[in-house]
Amino acid sequence: MLPTPPKFDQDLRDFLETQHGFLVMLSDDPLFVRTVRTTILKTLSIKADCLEVYQDAGQALKSVRDHLGHKSPVLVLADRMLRGAPTLEFMRGLKGAFAEAKILVMTQETSKDALSQLYEIGVDSVLTKPVSVDTLIEKMAGAIKPQGKLSQLVQEAKRLLELGETDKVKQISAAILKVKDKSPVALMLLGDALLIEGRREEAIQAYEAAHQGATLYLEPLKKLASVHQGEDDDNYLHYMRKLDVISPLNTERKCEIGKVYVRKKDMDKAEVYFGEAIANAQREASSYVDRIVTDIAESVSESSPAMAEKYYFKILEMKGDNLSKEDMATFNRLGIAMRKQGKWQEAIDNYKKALTVVPDDERVLYNMGLAYADGQQHSQAVECYEHVLRTDPEFHRTAAVVAFNMASAYHLSKQDDMARKFLLTALSIDPNHANSTKLLSRLDAGA
Repeated sequence: MLPTPPKFDQDLRDFLETQHGFLVMLSDDPLFVRTVRTTILKTLSIKADCLEVYQDAGQALKSVRDHLGHKSPVLVLADRMLRGAPTLEFMRGLKGAFAEAKILVMTQETSKDALSQLYEIGVDSVLTKPVSVDTLIEKMAGAIKPQGKLSQLVQEAKRLLELGETDKVKQISAAILKVKDKSPVALMLLGDALLIEGRREEAIQAYEAAHQGATLYLEPLKKLASVHQGEDDDNYLHYMRKLDVISPLNTERKCEIGKVYVRKKDMDKAEVYFGEAIANAQREASSYVDRIVTDIAESVSESSPAMAEKYYFKILEMKGDNLSKEDMATFNRLGIAMRKQGKWQEAIDNYKKALTVVPDDERVLYNMGLAYADGQQHSQAVECYEHVLRTDPEFHRTAAVVAFNMASAYHLSKQDDMARKFLLTALSIDPNHANSTKLLSRLDAGA
């Protein structure tokens, strides 16, 4: 009689053969790729063509989408570092777009902070290289199939939560608590069911109990933060900071904590967290840094134009000499932040720098015109607007306020015929535009 195959081997065979699952690998480690191929072909004796290997994150993501589209389950094996750069953005995108895909991350990084970050993104399992074939199979099997009765009950409860069947979820929670007293997972499920039922305070108590039972377990803290978000900034901040202590590499959370401090008018603490967010992002990828710094700048643009100016400038500074048309939006936002502070000359200098990259960018020229108008330099403002109109003769039809701003500059440059033309355009776009109506009345009265 042949020996019974180990359970993990059988789980993986069932995934790849019975369920027609696929392994999508993102790796530039030829030795590890060879180990995976050997494991599938020789150790497991899988005949199906079920492994695809990529060194490009976009292609790997497309492969996942295609296989899931054909109703095939997918396990993604991703190196944490690819060509020297982190793949965290790929993992976030994957979990955001295809939550049903499973992820096994291969890494040589075993620090607590790095592991917390991976699990928080939604990674299903982490494998530390180098690894034996048996451990590889066990890790892959663990990623695709929850092991044990308790895990299966939890999965069923989560399915029922999505259906809104809260009574059944509470029954499962009670059943788990009978087996495992004060189980944080069971208390989390109970809290979720209570929250769906609108019993917010009871849900908070359940989440608090889950947190007390496992103080390093992130999920209860996330739920507690979420429940207080938009309701109580102090409690929201309390739980967000606890999360940050346990998992300090979560860049978005550091940004969010900074934004809460901005709302509380504590700019010093906000800057500390924004600085840590940028440092985290710089460790990941430059494109991610741009997104994080832009998000920070935009979040404070109304409450603190000076802080927004600092961060917009930082984006451009990080680009160095590699500026392009894609950076014009940042130049414009920086100029607006400067103008809000009355720094119209600095805004003009900023726009002039932008025009050395893209000489005829209409939005930059228009905003430069506004900056000149702020400084009562109306003739120069008109020159900017005329440059805009040579590039795009219909630009003044963008919005009533655009036509009005041009009209105002022409009027103050003693060119009332041109001013009238732009005012009529503004009123054709918005007949109720008050400033245009008022200025046109003054022109008609000969003022």
